[in-house]
Formats: sequence, C-alpha cells, structure tokens
Amino acid sequence: MNTLFILLVRRLLAGTVSAIADSSFVIIAFFNDIPINFMSFYRNSSWRLLTCLMALVSLSFCLSCGNNNYNGYGYASPSSTSGYKHRILVSNSYVGSLLIINAVNNFLYGRPITVSPQPQYLALSHDGKFTLSYSNSADTLYYFDNSQEQVTGNNISLSGDVESLGILSNNTTAITASRNAPVNGGANGVIYFLDLTNRVISQAIAVPLVRRVVLDSGGNTVLAFADNTNYVYLVNTTANTATAIPDPNGVLDRPVNAVFSSDGSTAYILSCGAECGGTQAKVTTYNVGSNSFGNSVDVSGATAGVLDSSGNLWVAGSPNGVGYLQSISTSSLTPSAPVAITNGYHNLLTVADDNRLYVGAKTCSNIADQIGNPIQGCLSIYNMSSGNVVKAAMTGDVTGLQADIGQHQVFATQGGYLVIYNTTNDQPLPQSQQIAISGQAYAVLQIS
Repeated sequence: MNTLFILLVRRLLAGTVSAIADSSFVIIAFFNDIPINFMSFYRNSSWRLLTCLMALVSLSFCLSCGNNNYNGYGYASPSSTSGYKHRILVSNSYVGSLLIINAVNNFLYGRPITVSPQPQYLALSHDGKFTLSYSNSADTLYYFDNSQEQVTGNNISLSGDVESLGILSNNTTAITASRNAPVNGGANGVIYFLDLTNRVISQAIAVPLVRRVVLDSGGNTVLAFADNTNYVYLVNTTANTATAIPDPNGVLDRPVNAVFSSDGSTAYILSCGAECGGTQAKVTTYNVGSNSFGNSVDVSGATAGVLDSSGNLWVAGSPNGVGYLQSISTSSLTPSAPVAITNGYHNLLTVADDNRLYVGAKTCSNIADQIGNPIQGCLSIYNMSSGNVVKAAMTGDVTGLQADIGQHQVFATQGGYLVIYNTTNDQPLPQSQQIAISGQAYAVLQIS
C-alpha cells in the first residue's frame, strides 16, 4: 500500500493523472471551484499541488473505510455493480476504460472498466442489455454487459480504425466500416459484419474508402458512405452485400451521412458538397421501399443532421470555413434561412430539453481572449424557440453529446473533458456538479 501511496503522489505532482487504481480501489479527484477554462488552470502548479493534497485526504478516508461497497466517487468493490438506475457511460480514451455516471446526481462510480486505449465509439443494443465499445488503438471491439457492468466474453479484432458502429435488430449482429482496413489487390475499405454470439467477424465486404455506416432506429436498414464518391451504398444484411443505389439523375454531391425518419421508411441523404470537394450541399430523400432517390433541396452545409419532435430536419455544415445551421420541413422540403454557428466539420447534433439543439464539430477555429482564456470552441447551442445561438466557451473537438431528457442537462465530451450543460440557461453546471475525468473523455452514451 505504501508503494501505491508514493505512486499517487508522484503522478499527481507530475500532472499526468488524477486517478490511480489497483485491484481494490480507485481514487478520483473532484474539482469544486475551477472555472470553465480549467484546461489551462489545472496545469498551474499551485492547483496541481492542491489537487494532490485533496486526493491524499481522499486516500486516507478510503483506507479507513474497510471493504464497504461505496458507490459514489471513491471506493468500490471490483465485484460489485453501481446499482444506478439512470446511467451514463463515458469512455476514457487515454487510459483505456469505461466509466459509469449516475445521471440523477452526477456521481461517478468508483470502478472503471478496463478496455484498450482509445475506446472512441459506443453503441447500445436495441434491448438495452449490452453496449459495444470499439478501441481504435487496438482495433478491438468489446462487449460490455449492462447488467453485470463489466466486459464479458471474447473481444473481436478488426484490421482498421472505425468511425461508426451499429447493431442490427436481432441484437446478435453488429456492423461497422473501416476506411483504412486493407483489401488484397484493391483499395482500402471494408464493411464488417460481426457475430456477437460467437465473437467473430462473420463477413467482410470490400467497399473502397468506406467511412461510415448509418442504421435506422430499428436496426433494419443500413446505408454506407465512402470518401470522394457520389454514391450511397445499400447494405443487404441478409445476403451480406453492399450495392450502390442507382442515381440516374446525378443528384448526389459527395454524400456523407443520413438521417432516418422515425418509422424507417425514408432516409434524408446529406450531401456535403463543396465542403468535401464537391459543388453544392443538399438534402435528398431516399425511399427505402423502392430503393430510389426523390426530391432534393440545396442547403448551406450538410455533414450531420437530426430530426426534432415536430418532424423538422436540422442540418449543419461549414462551407468556406463558416458554420451554418438550417431546418428543413420534411413535408415540403423547404429550408429555413441559415443561422451562423461555430465552424469545423460538424459531426454531432442532438435535441435536448427546453427546445434546445446541441451542435458539435471537430477541427473548428477555437478562439481565445488576449490572455489565452477560451471564449469560443466547437460547440453551438441553438434555442429553437427564440432562435438564439450560444457558442460555448470550451475549446477543442466535440467527440460526444448525450442529451439527458427530463433532467435538463446534456453531457458533452470536448477537448478531452466531460462538461455537463444546463439546458435551461445554456451554461455548464456549477463546478461542484461537474466530474473531472483523469485522461481523455471521448464518447458518452446513456445506457439506462
């Protein structure tokens, strides 16, 4: 135990981590009064020393607790489960772990679940019994049992990085795409079918430079998107094939994503246009039953989208380095005037409480004031009632967004940090209600 105590001191003083774990306990450092620009603030040596002292006090407290099952932030038996009913799962990309948060009171459960570093993508099964986690550093898929709160069974190894992950309606097959997976005698790019019962690759389909798969909410229809092409591929999950959808009129222009209607009968294809080397960003309807494209409408940008409760489609993009958000009536395909938001490659949109829309991007133009404090990053918050836009001060890529419906909060992973926002005022919750994760928070997903 003395060795662990010394290790804790050394790592905290080095500023590398604030959580040290062995087989019997975890110490998590919590910060109560750090301002929102804590990225640079925490690096200050005086705060690092104070953090160290706080952690040592927590350590002495935990050592005096014996083997009690403490399910808050602190001690937890490795064999126990959290007991939380309302759970948020967060991946720690740097350390290689999954963390469980009680979304009712924003407490972090004290037992991380170990996976390989860079667990960057999470997918929840349709029956809610398990969550898949993919680690790009090891190109490995992990099966997290939501009831046992641990990784179970064998892992599945692939041959490349992924940027999307889905589960079919049977809950026994997963599907993903890897742009850099090698193909003998051809260009890189593979769509993988994954047998979750036997934990093996059941089928690998070569599609050059395929980057993304998009599924309807029921996991019945799968579309695939590849780089530098004007095709969208329909993936046949029975025959295990991927076929380009006919586009006789050439309406698509660098398609990169899709949003399905709630019943899965229609998909809205998002063409990136000029932002991705094409000409014009647009949205095109796709009829699943007839496997055909319908009408299109030009928009300012379209790399990501979401449907709101009224059936309006919201799309975001950054033509010419300027970020825009637009709504489209799905009944008439009539677009609204574009609204300026933060720029970058928009990859995440989610509808939240209080009629809010959260829009996340990567590689945006982060802005700081004259003394280096962040004042604008990659996250935009749009009030769909008033039309007001808040450009959040936190800087760095937005890699995860999870609206916690009914709790009036949104969990955002940005720049390696987890920030919890209050949807009633578009601001982060007080620091006493934030959770400091040692490492790099990357993906976030509600699992119950």
